[in-house]
Amino acid sequence: MNELSNKPLARIPDFTKDDTKSGGKAHYGQIVARFQEEDCSKLENLVHLIDTIDQMSPEIYEHYRSLQDLFREHIQRLLESIRRPDGSYQAGTDLELEQLTYCIEKACADHTLLREKYQNLRIIR
Repeated sequence: MNELSNKPLARIPDFTKDDTKSGGKAHYGQIVARFQEEDCSKLENLVHLIDTIDQMSPEIYEHYRSLQDLFREHIQRLLESIRRPDGSYQAGTDLELEQLTYCIEKACADHTLLREKYQNLRIIR
């Protein structure tokens, strides 16, 4: 159990930002461990994960890459679970549609996902 174990995932991106800027990136290992112990198959948690990746320095490659791999694994599973026979993806609610779109756009922007592969996804409600 690390000092981040009780911190809500919604607070981890800001914690990461602070650790990157003023903490010398000392907690990156704990940040990775925090996400590894969570259920990142939940879309809300994927939002927090991609926001955290955005605040993390890629200079600490091992930890940065661990979070990217975790995100890729779970976004792939999620997309497979909502794929329709016509090739589109069915979000359950407007919030899920918004969160999924946000995750994919942000992940493409920070090169966690390849833009060419994900830019033309048809996600519907």
